[in-house]
Amino acid sequence: MTRTLHKTGLVVGYLGLLAAVVVSHRTPTTGYELSIYRATPQLVWAGIGVALLTAVPVLVAAPRATRTHDAAALLTASTALAVITLPIVRGYYFYGGGDSLSHIGWAREIASGSLSATNLLYPGIHTATVLLSRLADVSLTQANLYIVLLLFPLCFFLFVPLAVQLLADTPKSYAVGLLAALLMTPVNNIAVHLIAHPASQAILFSPVLFYLALAYAVRDTDSTGWLPRPSNTTGLGVLLAGFSVAFLLVHPQQELNLALCLLAVVGLQTVARYRGNETVVDHRFLHVQAFVLVAAFLAWAPRFDRVSGAVSSTITSIVTQGATAGNVVSQKSVSLTTLGGSIFLLFVKLFIGALVVSLLAAVVIVLALRGRFGDRDANTLVGYLTAALVPVTGVFLLVLASSAGDMYFRYEGFIMVPVTVLGAVAVALAIDRARGRGRTVAKTAIVVLFLVLVPAGLAATHPAPYIYQPSRQVTESVAHGYGNSFETRVRGVEFAGVRGGPRRFVDFYYGTQQARTTLDFPGYEDPIPTAVFSRGNFTDYYEDPRYLGITESDYAREVELYEGFRYPASGFQALDATVGVNRVRASEGYALYYIAGEE
Repeated sequence: MTRTLHKTGLVVGYLGLLAAVVVSHRTPTTGYELSIYRATPQLVWAGIGVALLTAVPVLVAAPRATRTHDAAALLTASTALAVITLPIVRGYYFYGGGDSLSHIGWAREIASGSLSATNLLYPGIHTATVLLSRLADVSLTQANLYIVLLLFPLCFFLFVPLAVQLLADTPKSYAVGLLAALLMTPVNNIAVHLIAHPASQAILFSPVLFYLALAYAVRDTDSTGWLPRPSNTTGLGVLLAGFSVAFLLVHPQQELNLALCLLAVVGLQTVARYRGNETVVDHRFLHVQAFVLVAAFLAWAPRFDRVSGAVSSTITSIVTQGATAGNVVSQKSVSLTTLGGSIFLLFVKLFIGALVVSLLAAVVIVLALRGRFGDRDANTLVGYLTAALVPVTGVFLLVLASSAGDMYFRYEGFIMVPVTVLGAVAVALAIDRARGRGRTVAKTAIVVLFLVLVPAGLAATHPAPYIYQPSRQVTESVAHGYGNSFETRVRGVEFAGVRGGPRRFVDFYYGTQQARTTLDFPGYEDPIPTAVFSRGNFTDYYEDPRYLGITESDYAREVELYEGFRYPASGFQALDATVGVNRVRASEGYALYYIAGEE
């Protein structure tokens, strides 16, 4: 009877997911959307809700070695991916303004042959974008969306539960690990994003390396998930070394973080072997794999001035300026409260899942250090991940004390990968140790917990007014509008823009390397001052002529979302009412103005 109920529920869930995908695909975007959640039909969210409400209980209740469990796992992961890939399903031209447009510019240059991948610090997602574009015969923008919104989240969803199952070999470890992965705790939309951003992609890829390293260390002949742990692990070691090099090409900074993690594990293994710990003695020493990571980093990264400059600037800022921790947060808090928002509520929206798994991880770390798990391997592997957290947490505190902007949130994102694994281990072991009615209560509590946390995590994956951020959508008409403006501009006339010049679209159109080294584009990064924009005295301020590009997203962000906090609606209206300011180009969602200047 129970199996029939599970299967019936899954059928309903799959139908709900199918309806959600079909409806979202048949209601494509028609222009800029400030919130992808609000612009997506409510019927889609109803289908997503039905899929989660049926998949999560079955996933927790069904026995691990059944097709019902596998079907529930597939439905759960597919539902999360349906939310993450909404920009693809709903036909976005591109998703990810800012840095992401520059990364497309680099990919464009690699594709044309004007830039060698070896001359780029992190060419991983760029070369993958070019390769997929050619293999699938799609545009670079679409190929990049497949890489960023599908491939890397899929890696995260696949390997977090495998790592949890490796540490806690219980019947519910894989299910709990998958549900924990769906929280997407590394994505904070401050320094880790679901857009083309190599550091973010590397963080989502890191569970692959963590899993392979831990699996390589274990000597037994059991299998874990899809990847075996044979006594002769030469193949697994080679696989780990190969992925380490790939990880380096995605982002060297995260490669260094991973190298620090493995070096800490090697240090723990060395001390434990010296003290005669039998479990650690029986594990493989990770010194070779740590050496591969360090050697790969040293062979690649120091060739680029940006690496040495980042290290020296961080140290210099601490020495000369002292601790500046919290400056970025405090500045943003002032802006948020001015708009009537709450920093506490924003923290809950962004970090509630991370907070819960962090508390659970702390519990499992304490228990493991006290040797409370019956499985010696579990105690030791939890100890490995705990040791791995020590150096990266130290770097996090170092960056927090420097004036490196919000870089410490990038380290927070990386730290959340092993923390998520440890938090899921705590839940899996709690279910396994419960008996009788207590186990039923534990499973019910876990289902309720994740039915609350998973939607909360997915609701914060895409920037939206819900978290006081605009959507990163870039429409085709805006991209082409900027391109046509660049081609037909009067040479020598500088550009300006809201919050910054057309820098990213210049990178996107001409190629980032060319834009930053040889193009010398006039007004590349010039913002129009907020006071000038608010008063509308454009011609009085500028002595020489200026081009000013205005997009629909500019207006939606500044007026609808930020309520004119810096750029009020009156400034936008003044553009069409001020003598000497003329609209010289217009397309859907984009307008180019020519400011004659005082002279």
